[in-house]
Amino acid sequence: MQDVSLYGHITFDRVFSKTSNYCSVGSMGNVWKTLNTINPSLKVSLNPTAFGEAVIYVDVDKSERCSIANLNNFTKSPEIQRSSWHHILYINELEDLSFIDDIATGIISADICAGQVLSDLEVLSKIDFLFISDEDLFMGIEELSKLVKGTVIMHHSGGSVAITGSNRLENSVKRIDNVNVLGCGDMFASFFIDKYLNTQKNSENIDLNSIIQQSHALVSTTLLNNK
Repeated sequence: MQDVSLYGHITFDRVFSKTSNYCSVGSMGNVWKTLNTINPSLKVSLNPTAFGEAVIYVDVDKSERCSIANLNNFTKSPEIQRSSWHHILYINELEDLSFIDDIATGIISADICAGQVLSDLEVLSKIDFLFISDEDLFMGIEELSKLVKGTVIMHHSGGSVAITGSNRLENSVKRIDNVNVLGCGDMFASFFIDKYLNTQKNSENIDLNSIIQQSHALVSTTLLNNK
């Protein structure tokens, strides 16, 4: 039994800024790295379904980034794991989402990235947690929340909005300037997954707002430590 199983995109990233350039493993690589750093005891399974490449420019002075990518250079069917949590990157760019029907255990979460608008809206009825940034929102968040099985969490540089049914949670954080924001969305999802699983393991009560607040705080701390 795995703690977390990752599905979807894995990318070869070429990252450029005005002072440096380097190569990295992106997409699910970002989530794996964060989970492995914050909780090395987690059993994390990587099951890529799409292999791609990206060129990314990071403007640290403006705390912005942009990219161009070919996310689906090669695709394959994943091996579904028995897991407490299944996280899928990125459902709006995956060509085949049928594997989600084969997931029979645990919580299912998904992330949406910049690019295509999600065409298969019915898949959202299978998602317990949907992560999306304000930049990638393709419809009103209230409308989107009605399509998601569980909770939609829209994160932005100043905090987040989470909606579950009629329950709305808003959190504000202090904006951090002059930092490398590459992978912040994946980082936030990783902290959330770890905190949720840890809470679920040690308590009968899940305080969603507390988990979101802790996740924001950890992202902020990580960004400040990396300045």
